[in-house]
Amino acid sequence: MSHDRETLAAIAARIIVESELTDWSLARRKASAELGLAAHGAPLPSDDEIIAEIKTYHSLYSDSEFTLQLQSQREYALEAMAELIQFNPVLIGPVAEGWAHAGSEIRIELDAENSKEVEYTLINLEVEFTPSMTRDGSEQFTIDDGDWPMKLIVRPRGRAPDARFKIRLNRQQLSDLLASSPY
Repeated sequence: MSHDRETLAAIAARIIVESELTDWSLARRKASAELGLAAHGAPLPSDDEIIAEIKTYHSLYSDSEFTLQLQSQREYALEAMAELIQFNPVLIGPVAEGWAHAGSEIRIELDAENSKEVEYTLINLEVEFTPSMTRDGSEQFTIDDGDWPMKLIVRPRGRAPDARFKIRLNRQQLSDLLASSPY
């Protein structure tokens, strides 16, 4: 990785964490502008490079506040997973991987025969949500109320899990992780 690319990744990571930004393309453009580089000519960092820099940022600049925030996000995810237990919920993404910032969404993957089952469950739980489709055609529900932003992704039965998410925590694994936490 070139020096410019490393620097861009570090600056983009800082912008993402400090601004609680979820639009990583915007963070890359802002980082390019901050360095005075042309946005289209600069060697833009990959998501994995930015994630590595977010982890570095947290290790250098974050204190117990970050740890408590991550713990709260995980506890909130566990509560949601308990309500959705019939869909075999699995926590994925930055909260599962431990590098989430305060604006990071909690991503829970659900296994349902039909996404309407999930929709009816959310209605019965009186949860406000917005349904939409993912790029791969999966149904997702964005939870509009609550302590942290949350997306529920309904993975059709038989479809392989999303390979982008390397860490996948079921309810018991998340509970064990929270029990072993120092906070």
